[in-house]
Amino acid sequence: MGRWLAWRLAMLALGAGLGLACVVGILYRQALADVDDLLARPVWSRTGRVLSAPLELWPGLRLTPDELALDLQRAGLARVARAERPGDFEVGADRVRILLAAASGPGFEIEPGERVVRFAEGRVASISGGRRLLLPPSELAEVRGPANEARRPVTLAEIPPQVVDAVLAMEDARFREHEGLDPLGIARALLVNVVAGRTVQGGSTLTQQTVKNLFLTQERSYERKAREALLAVALERRRSKDEILELYLNEIYLGQVGGAAVCGVDQAARAYFGKPVERLSLSEAAIIAGIISAPNRYSPLKHPEAAIARRDLALDRMAELGFIDAATADAEKARPLQVHAITEGRRSPWAVDAALETVESELGEGTVAARGLVVHTTIQPALQRLAERAVADAGAALERAHPDAAGAQLALVAVRARDGAIVAMVGGRDYARSQFNRALHARRQIGSTVKPLTWLFAMEADHDLGPGSVVVDEPIERMVDGRRWAPRNHDGLFVGPVSLRDALVHSRNVPAVLVAERVGLSELKRRWQAAGLTGATDWPSAALGSFSATPVELARAYTAFVNEGRVVRPRLLRGTDDGSGQVVLESPPVQGERVADAEAAWMVGDTLRDVIAAGTGRGAARFGVGDGAGGKTGTTDDGRDAWFAGFSGDLVVVAWAGFDKGEALGLTGAQAALPAWARFVAAAGTRGGLPRRPAGLVQREVCAETGTAPCEGLLSSPCEDRVTDWFRADADLSADCGGGKRLRLIDRLRKGQQAGNDEGSVDGSVEGSVPGETRRARRKRRRQERRAGSQGQP
Repeated sequence: MGRWLAWRLAMLALGAGLGLACVVGILYRQALADVDDLLARPVWSRTGRVLSAPLELWPGLRLTPDELALDLQRAGLARVARAERPGDFEVGADRVRILLAAASGPGFEIEPGERVVRFAEGRVASISGGRRLLLPPSELAEVRGPANEARRPVTLAEIPPQVVDAVLAMEDARFREHEGLDPLGIARALLVNVVAGRTVQGGSTLTQQTVKNLFLTQERSYERKAREALLAVALERRRSKDEILELYLNEIYLGQVGGAAVCGVDQAARAYFGKPVERLSLSEAAIIAGIISAPNRYSPLKHPEAAIARRDLALDRMAELGFIDAATADAEKARPLQVHAITEGRRSPWAVDAALETVESELGEGTVAARGLVVHTTIQPALQRLAERAVADAGAALERAHPDAAGAQLALVAVRARDGAIVAMVGGRDYARSQFNRALHARRQIGSTVKPLTWLFAMEADHDLGPGSVVVDEPIERMVDGRRWAPRNHDGLFVGPVSLRDALVHSRNVPAVLVAERVGLSELKRRWQAAGLTGATDWPSAALGSFSATPVELARAYTAFVNEGRVVRPRLLRGTDDGSGQVVLESPPVQGERVADAEAAWMVGDTLRDVIAAGTGRGAARFGVGDGAGGKTGTTDDGRDAWFAGFSGDLVVVAWAGFDKGEALGLTGAQAALPAWARFVAAAGTRGGLPRRPAGLVQREVCAETGTAPCEGLLSSPCEDRVTDWFRADADLSADCGGGKRLRLIDRLRKGQQAGNDEGSVDGSVEGSVPGETRRARRKRRRQERRAGSQGQP
């Protein structure tokens, strides 16, 4: 009986064992299949990136060493105590020393070597080896998938041995010895936890942690634990120890920075220390290894003391395991914690959004993240930072000075004239509240910013015209659709004969209408549109900017004043690649078109410099805008839109201010838009010199009242006021002095204006005089008004 029972129990045990083995075998085969299935496809979702243009520095640029350091970190360079190899840089109180590696990309090539940038009074003071420095592009944003994980996978060969040793010392010292499960480790952890009375040590191997993160949820159950064990053994069968280690080091969660989950040791190295993983020191490697078990609790950003304690523990364990000696561990523990974190998220948000919208309109929504594409933009991080600061400061100052302007928006765009590169773009005052990009999409009436373009096309059409030519500022009337339209100047005055230079400098409205009519409103509409102002009309009021444009469109038109009469289409993209350099979208070509000759462009540009020196833009001086800058204010009815458009060196900059719903702002361009423009231009420093003056221009002396050459030695009235200004060398400035009569150049405009006036005729006196006013009194009044300048709607 006893033998039979023993035999029966043995058979039952054998059957149960065989059944269990079958179940385990089936589950193991399923685990192998699951591992094969996972590893047959990409393990992680990809991360797209949006990059700036190559960083460009020049003396005079407002920039601090720490700001440059952040840009360099985001360009992938390593901030170290002493730069020793290419890709390193070190930061001092008033200098940054950079060891550049050779680099190239869309439209640029960087030579290797040492460069030293010195700073003084918050600006770049000097650059070793020249006046320009080109540095690698900086990252503006990561474009992540739905999981919102920031990760940069690297190979095990790119990870320094001290990082691997530190992680193994803290997470799985027997990793090289076990086959996925470590019974000794489990027993040790159980004993430690029983003694402590709580869970203080885990028994999971590094392989188990890998499969838990890749395959399983965070559910806590015996079933999940059993599946984890099977998957760990299966993974060890399918991959080598080095391959598993590489998976783990790229997968591991290491905290939350800038609103995104930091995954993998390379991303952690960049997020916490501002350098790639290959440049981590031993102390920094120990910190990353130490925070794995509880990355938010031990975060070096939020809890530095806890992070140091974990670092010291990791160094001690490394010494115990023989990875380092005790003396090295003690030396590393004595080092202070130096965190150079990249905590900010997306930079240049309006520009990044615009770039992604353009790329994904071609390739499909979501493709940048899904395919891990790299989008190369034209944005210059230093200039973008200055533009955002200028808009923020100007907006705050505007509301302090004019409480009724609370809630008004500002936008600013800066374009490099020679190639149309948008180097800075700010679409509003607060991206978090409104993502609408006013610089790119807000179409508003442009006011008097159109006048320089009218002058440009007038001087292009009539080679006898120059800044010293004279037009009569007098009352006029036009019939528009059967209704009377009588333009007035912002100050309510008419100054009589006035030079084209003074009329533009002080933004006189009547002269603008007369000059526009001389060109012909239909012809002028065509020319405005050719310059990029596609909303231009041929109504008489168009001469005062009654049609709409975006800031980017207006910037395009103003490139003519820097480019010798050529306008260049603004562009934001330099190209898109797949992350390995394979081009996916080509860089759009530079598109330029000549709309005027170089002589006309230079003469109007010279006049615009006077606008800032002595006209409606003279307030720019208090912000530090120097010689060489030029521009024009613009204000629409009731101050609904305020503008300032202009140039400095090779940059064309446009600023706009107003309410989104078009309520009256009640302020001029000089009051509301100029401060943002001037703050930015002054901070950007000098970029390039003055435009080259064409050889075909000469200075000529003319009568201030007629714009023609003086009549000498005649019985006619002498030319009492004479001015010297620029004209074409072949300009006909002669006057008919016979009988005391001098035919003014503007009279020729008057004779041809009926042909060019599409809507009406002139109504007013030829001389524009106040009735009963003597010639001497009129000259005195005109001089006083010119000195007073313009205080109203410019």
